[in-house]
Amino acid sequence: MLAAAAALSAAAPARAADPGPAFSDTDILGAPPPYFRFESVSLRFTRFDQTGTGYQSRAGPKGGPGSEALAVDEAQLEVVAKQGERITYRLWVPVDIVTAASPDSIDVVSSASRQNEAASVDLTTIYEASPVTSLSVRNGLHNEENWRSWNTSLGVTRSFAEDNTVVEAGVTQISDWFDKYTLAGAHDGHTARSSTSGSLGVTQILSPTTVGHVDYGLTLQRGQLSNGWNIVPLTSGGVALEVLPEGRVRHALSGRIAQWLPWNGAAHAAYRFYVDDWGIRAHTVDLELYQRVASVAYLRFGYRFHRQTGASFFHTRVERDFTIATADSDLAAFDAQTLGAKVAVDVPVRFARSLHVDVGADRYFRTNDLRVNVFSCGFGLLF
Repeated sequence: MLAAAAALSAAAPARAADPGPAFSDTDILGAPPPYFRFESVSLRFTRFDQTGTGYQSRAGPKGGPGSEALAVDEAQLEVVAKQGERITYRLWVPVDIVTAASPDSIDVVSSASRQNEAASVDLTTIYEASPVTSLSVRNGLHNEENWRSWNTSLGVTRSFAEDNTVVEAGVTQISDWFDKYTLAGAHDGHTARSSTSGSLGVTQILSPTTVGHVDYGLTLQRGQLSNGWNIVPLTSGGVALEVLPEGRVRHALSGRIAQWLPWNGAAHAAYRFYVDDWGIRAHTVDLELYQRVASVAYLRFGYRFHRQTGASFFHTRVERDFTIATADSDLAAFDAQTLGAKVAVDVPVRFARSLHVDVGADRYFRTNDLRVNVFSCGFGLLF
């Protein structure tokens, strides 16, 4: 019997080995990410309330100073999306509702509204040419009642030494086209200005817990550099439209350092030196402290101090036959301070990687009678 069974077994065809369950590449590696996907979607609302006076404003007693009251409600949308593995888009759309006292004083004739709506569309495209090199292109359009503006910029980023050193360079062109007015407020055609900027920056990892950055920027401006309705009080008791130089060369050198703190916080410090050919010199110091208070929440506290000299042609009173003069409080000598705080929460959610919510407030005040309260809240989804 055993011999017969062995013979039958030998005569039977060989049976293929059972390969077991089949696994695809997707089963092993997971589904590849979509070719086009959203990285984040954010909404932000900001309220600016400004009070104070300045001699450039005609919204006040004859001879000034006039009111610089200003209120801005701003809503912003930001969308970051990725196309493939190398292209990233950032779409930014701010919409402003502006209420201002100074333009309103010529509204009867000029139609420069006390309440003005403004909107911008700004798109940045970043292309990762290689693991260490990125190229960026940014284009934007701004539109409001009496103002049109176009901006375009090109940038390149290159990292060295295993990303310990990053060098950035860029150039930006801004073209403005806006209404011009007579002293009486009548429309006097249109005028324009051009601003061309170049910048070069280096970011360096200084230690496992410290990062430093230095940056230099140069801006060349030509054209009508006034807003079209600022005035200068005269010694005779009247007023005249301000007259600014047709060109301006601006230099800015800045440095920043960020330091991790062992109690789960971080400290940022920055300094900026500014100089231009209008005679303005400025020094700005920024200090920020970040403190994580929970795994999903952190606080930010900030302080900023700014000191500048005035433009060489700044005056609160001039003779009638002046050639160049301004009474704009932004071009005067002053000290300014800003105090701010923010709380932010990032919570994991089922339909996204995390939900971000933040609320913040800032108080800006300076020595030549200007104060601004800023309130902001943001909401965003990170995918």
